[in-house]
Amino acid sequence: MKKIIFFLIFLVGIVGHAQTMDSLFIKANKLYQQESYIEALKLYQDIESKNMESGVLYFNMANVYYKTNQVAPSIYYYEKALQFDPNNKDYIFNLEFAKRMTLDNIEALPKSLGQKFRDTFILKFTYNTWAVIAVSLAFLFAILFLLYHFSYSTSKKRIYFLTSLLSVIFVSISLYFSFRNYHYIKNIKTAIIFATQTQVKSAPTKSSEINFELHEGTKVQILETLDNWKKIKIIDGKTGWINGEDLKEL
Repeated sequence: MKKIIFFLIFLVGIVGHAQTMDSLFIKANKLYQQESYIEALKLYQDIESKNMESGVLYFNMANVYYKTNQVAPSIYYYEKALQFDPNNKDYIFNLEFAKRMTLDNIEALPKSLGQKFRDTFILKFTYNTWAVIAVSLAFLFAILFLLYHFSYSTSKKRIYFLTSLLSVIFVSISLYFSFRNYHYIKNIKTAIIFATQTQVKSAPTKSSEINFELHEGTKVQILETLDNWKKIKIIDGKTGWINGEDLKEL
């Protein structure tokens, strides 16, 4: 009985917390509509501090930063929003606008066929979405197999067999895409430059030679970490070491 009461109290607490966050989010949205951007941002940050992550929250935060001409934070939070919904057209469109405020004009290296396939298909959805697709197809396979097993018509048996076979193939593909997506997201670390201007050096020391400079808002890939230094790579293939305080990991 005590366990049941404790569970009910815990459940009420969760519901109450969610309702509080919802009311804060609604209030923040109203402040944003009234162009009270600083007040709205404080509420959004309060929600974020409670680990209530979502693409919509990050998108709204990015919009506030964009409206207040804060380049790096706006790009950072648009990128965070896209991690939740990679195909959201509003997120993509606003991110492209925000990128126009950056100073670095870096030409990307041509992508290989494997990279194009990865970006077009494997990264089209999140790994959770691919997993859900795989489970849904597995249920479809189970239904088709039962229909095949209990069907008396030869033509129907043939159709159910072929469609169940296709569903197994698509389940395998979805699981593979989910695994590859998860592996890529967990192993490829990216970050946004937050320093107004920073020097990228040839070695992780202050006295080393300067390779090139970057400015706020530029997205980089983190290859290695040594103490407070990060070895980074930009989209044109150049690499170097940067002070870890000058960027923020996504």
